[in-house]
Amino acid sequence: MPGKERLNELLAAQWLLTNGLGGYALGTALAGNRSRYHGWLIATARPPVERRVVLHSIAETIRSSEKTYLLNATEFGESGMLHPDGHRWLRDWSVTLPHTARWRYECGPITVMRELHLLPGRNAARIRYAIDGDVSGTTLHLRPLMPMRDFHELTDRADADPSARLTDDRTLRIECNGCAATARSSQGSWRLAADHWRDFAYALDHDRGQPHREDVWSPGVLDVLLSAGASSRDVAVEFELIEPARIDRAAAVRGWSPETVSEAGASGKSETLDERLARAAEQFLAQREIGGNWSTTILAGFPWFADWGRDAMIALPGLLLETHLAPLAAGVLNTFSAHCRNGLIPNRFDDYGGVPHYNTVDASLWFIRAVGLLHEADEASLRSQPELRETCRAILHAYERGTDFGIRMDDDGLIAAGSAESQLTWMDAQRDGVTFTPRHGKPVEINALWHHAWHVLARLTDDESERQTCLARAREIAAIFRERYWWESAGYCHDVVVSRGGGHWTGDETLRPNQILAVALAPSPLTDEQQRRVVNVIAQRMLTPFGLRTLNPSHPGYRGRFTGTLFERDAAYHQGTVWPWLVEPYIEAVLRTPGLDPTLIRGAGVLIRGLESELERGCIGQLAEVHSGDAPFDRGGCCAQAWSLAALIRSRAMLRRSGVEEPADPAV
Repeated sequence: MPGKERLNELLAAQWLLTNGLGGYALGTALAGNRSRYHGWLIATARPPVERRVVLHSIAETIRSSEKTYLLNATEFGESGMLHPDGHRWLRDWSVTLPHTARWRYECGPITVMRELHLLPGRNAARIRYAIDGDVSGTTLHLRPLMPMRDFHELTDRADADPSARLTDDRTLRIECNGCAATARSSQGSWRLAADHWRDFAYALDHDRGQPHREDVWSPGVLDVLLSAGASSRDVAVEFELIEPARIDRAAAVRGWSPETVSEAGASGKSETLDERLARAAEQFLAQREIGGNWSTTILAGFPWFADWGRDAMIALPGLLLETHLAPLAAGVLNTFSAHCRNGLIPNRFDDYGGVPHYNTVDASLWFIRAVGLLHEADEASLRSQPELRETCRAILHAYERGTDFGIRMDDDGLIAAGSAESQLTWMDAQRDGVTFTPRHGKPVEINALWHHAWHVLARLTDDESERQTCLARAREIAAIFRERYWWESAGYCHDVVVSRGGGHWTGDETLRPNQILAVALAPSPLTDEQQRRVVNVIAQRMLTPFGLRTLNPSHPGYRGRFTGTLFERDAAYHQGTVWPWLVEPYIEAVLRTPGLDPTLIRGAGVLIRGLESELERGCIGQLAEVHSGDAPFDRGGCCAQAWSLAALIRSRAMLRRSGVEEPADPAV
């Protein structure tokens, strides 16, 4: 039996599998669930959204003439009691991203290998049991727990149960609320024996101040009598969501992985860190149907985010361009371009298939930056989709004229947007009617992106007159940017320029990390000296081992711990919480800025090595959404976040191209 410290490690470690549709499987190293968002098959009724917990887990029993072994280990009740004691028999476990996890149990004279595999491009999970040893007189009993619920919800004994019926000895059909799933086995026979496992306790939900207890329904039991024959020792059970629509996008999803990387992962061969990161990057890709046609999109994070425009555009260069998947990058850009309205790409697509939400000032500007990087990486991919250049042009002209949510070019040529109640920038936390970080006015990163966007269009256009007009506009913006944002006595930029009425605008004195984009995005609107001072201030006051803090620690509103209820966490989200995605613009700024102290440049490599070490903690192979602002910088938010991983991938690539000593890249 593992010691308490080892047991806590197994409970804390998580694994993530994905299917390329937005569906996933997620759980602890013990294969148990510690959250409503955990499960062995969370399928998507309308890819990549409308997620349903089809298969919560399986209660697994090995019964021999000598002893009964239960492989599960899950927490129950108010005390969080761990039951059964499957952790006693667990010997090792592993994950092969993006689709497969394995566990090995030693149950006396019997060894059981469980493999959980999400089928690419399908709402299906295959669980295989390879059983070795003396199995005479041994039976395998599998009881699947299948709530068939929305993944945000919980079920209890008062809820209406799903229904189940046998279509043959080896096939179950389960129906609930307009959805249907099947459970098929390669051996044995199903017997209908509906029951509930009572009072699951979800520690992660409890920590977030959410309801955290659940009763989960089961349709019956699969009984398999094992014998000496080799075939009887290999038992497979497949679960699939088949209604409201059976989906098969396997060919498209398999096409995302470079063949050499796929073969290495499937065969167990050692992989370089670059290859492992490419496989992790694939987990954020998903299929989305638009007007009867399928396209590629990027999911912001697991377990609860779908595709958000800002996140997708920031993550795209690292996830797709640095992994040499430029055609896919063009496809993602086309997905969002097709939904551009009034110069705005979606802030996010609706979680239940409704109309997109457009409340963002920066997503469209990040879109232009992504198109520019695609142009640099693979001009042919961009040339094949000229509509992307037209979307960039439409965005800039819409911002000039003024568009929704008060987004407009002011008389001084800078972009203003929003109100005290709006949440248009990436610092967008809002809950129960409270906007925690109102940044209405002229946020510094928005106008850094605005300046950069004109340079991008200048590179994209084939018309020399338009090119010169774009460059002239960029020079005008740079001049007014320095005048409005630079705070000479402090040595850094104002975070927001705020209207005080009567046409008067003043700078907010709060030190935040957003100004790093004014240095990272080339060419910078700041002078060389101003760039050096910004980088130095950010490095001294905002930098942590896992990214940049969102607020100066000396500010009275600083919150150094990302803990508590959802309201408390949202209140801390941008008031000190550390975001790994900001590592990318920080390192880009360090590498671009002339005359910096060499220790800052060397420190960039150290920072990246720290993030690499995180791949072996938390959600294996992935990086968390956020960390607390104070040591020990605990992980928080989504356990796997697209732009966090993308920042690591692109930062490694930038260090490599710059000639700076890069992190080691051993085969692992």
